[in-house]
Amino acid sequence: MAKPRVVSELLWDGLLWLVMAGHVFLSPFTKVEESFNLQACHDSLLHGRNIQQWDHLQFPGAVPRSFLGALVASWIAFPISVGLSNPALLRVVRLVVGSLSVLAHARFRAVLTAEWGVTVGRVFALLTITQFHLPFYMSRTLPDVFALQIATLAHAEFVKGTERSAYTCLVLLSLAAAIFRCDLLVLIAPVGLLLLWQRRVQFLKAAVVTALAALAGALLSISVDSVLWQRWLWPEFEVLWFNTAENKSSEWGTEPFLWYFYSALPRALLGSFPLAALAVLVEPRARMLVWVAGAFILLYSFLPHKELRFIFPALPLLNAAAASTAARVCRFKWLKPLWQLAIAGLCSGSFLGTCVMSWASFGNYPGGVAMAGLHSIEKASAPLSIHIGNLAAISGVSRFLEERPNWQYSKEEGLSVEALSNAGFDRLISEYPEVPGYHCIAQVDGFERLLLSKAWPPITAKRRPQIFVLAKSDGTTIKCDEHFQRWSAATHPEYQTLQLLSA
Repeated sequence: MAKPRVVSELLWDGLLWLVMAGHVFLSPFTKVEESFNLQACHDSLLHGRNIQQWDHLQFPGAVPRSFLGALVASWIAFPISVGLSNPALLRVVRLVVGSLSVLAHARFRAVLTAEWGVTVGRVFALLTITQFHLPFYMSRTLPDVFALQIATLAHAEFVKGTERSAYTCLVLLSLAAAIFRCDLLVLIAPVGLLLLWQRRVQFLKAAVVTALAALAGALLSISVDSVLWQRWLWPEFEVLWFNTAENKSSEWGTEPFLWYFYSALPRALLGSFPLAALAVLVEPRARMLVWVAGAFILLYSFLPHKELRFIFPALPLLNAAAASTAARVCRFKWLKPLWQLAIAGLCSGSFLGTCVMSWASFGNYPGGVAMAGLHSIEKASAPLSIHIGNLAAISGVSRFLEERPNWQYSKEEGLSVEALSNAGFDRLISEYPEVPGYHCIAQVDGFERLLLSKAWPPITAKRRPQIFVLAKSDGTTIKCDEHFQRWSAATHPEYQTLQLLSA
C-alpha cells in the first residue's frame, strides 16, 4: 500500500492530467501544424500496412517529418481503439500523447522534489497547472511536443547532479534532436558547456556519447521513415537544411530578434515569468536553469521565423526556476505573508489568463465545427461527396472526422469559386459564402480577437463567420448571409464537444 505522502504527491500529477484532459474535450480539433502526425496516427490505426492509403503521400507538406512519435502514440492507443468511432478515437490519441507529456513532467517534478524539496515540487505543479500553453499543447501531435517529452526527461537528469545523469541528459537531448527537432542542437550546446563547467562530464567522452546517441536516433529515423516516405531520407536533416541553409522558414513570417523575450515568454509563463527572472538574483541552485533556458532562446532568436512552440523545451526549466524562487522567498520570515500573498496573486492571475485563452481557443476551430455539424444534420445512409476547403482543412478538419464510409471526402487544393461550381460536389465546407449552383446551409463562426467590455464579463471574444456550409441545388444560388443559422463552438456545443463525447 502506498504511503500517504506518495499518494498526495501523485495527486499533483493527477491534477495536471485533468487539466490536460479538459483541454482535449473543450478543444478536440487540431490545426494545420498538428496535421501530419495526427493523420499519421489515423492512418496507422485504420490503414495499417496499406501505406498507399496514408495521407502524407497525397499531402506531404513543406518538409518531411518523422513518423516515430505518431507510431508510438498509435501503438499505445490501439488496444483501446477497437469499436470506437473516428471522433472518439481522435480524443483517445490525444489523451495518449497528453498522458506521455504528463508522465515526463511527473518525472521532472519527482526529481525536483527529491533534490530541492517538496515545496518546490508542489509549486512547480501549481505553476504549470495554472498556465495555458503547456497543458493545452501537451496532447497535441506536434514534433515539438514529442521533443518536449524527451527534453523534459533530460531536464530531470540535468537537475539530478550526478555524472551518470549528466551523460543520460546528453543522450536524451541528442535522440530528440535527431528524431523530432533538430533545433535542440542549440539546447545541447549550453547544457553541454554547463556540464563541463560543473565537471560532471569529460569533453571527449561527452562528445562521443552525444555523437553516438545522435547517430542512433538518425539511423532509427532513417530506417522507419524511409519506408513510410518511400524514399531514402533523414527527415530532421532535411528540416535543418530547409531552415538554415535555404532559410525558407521565413516564408511563413518573421518576428523581431527579441520577440521570444518580450512576447512569447510572458504569454507562455504568465505568473512564472517574474519569478523565473527573480531566480537569477535570489536562488543560486535555479540560476543554472535560467541561464540554460535563456541561452537556448537567445540562440534560437537568430532564426527569423519564430513560433512559441519552438521554445517549449525551455518552459519546464523556467517553471522549475520560478518554483524554486517561490520556495526560497517564502523562507524570509519577516516577509513570508507578503510573499505568499504575492505568489497567490501571480497564480490567480495566471489562472484568469488561462481561462481567457482557453475560451478563445474553444472557438478557434471553425473547420472542425463545420465538419461535425454537417455530419450531425445529414442522414448517414445518403452517399455524398464533400469538398473540404483550405481554411477548413487548417482549422479543425482531420481524417478522424471522416466518419461516413459511404461519403467521399476531397481536400483538392486551389479550386476557385468557378471550379467548385463545376466540380459537382454534393456539399461544400468552404471559405466562400457564395458558389453558383449551391444554397447555404449554415455559416460557422471562428475566433477573431478579444474585446474589452464595460459589461460582464469584462473580456469577450469577437467571432465572425469564417466557414460556410453549402449544399448543391437545382441550379439556384443562395448566398450565406445574416439570415442563415450560425454554428459555433460557443452557441452550438453539440456540434463539437457534446457530439464527440457521445460518439
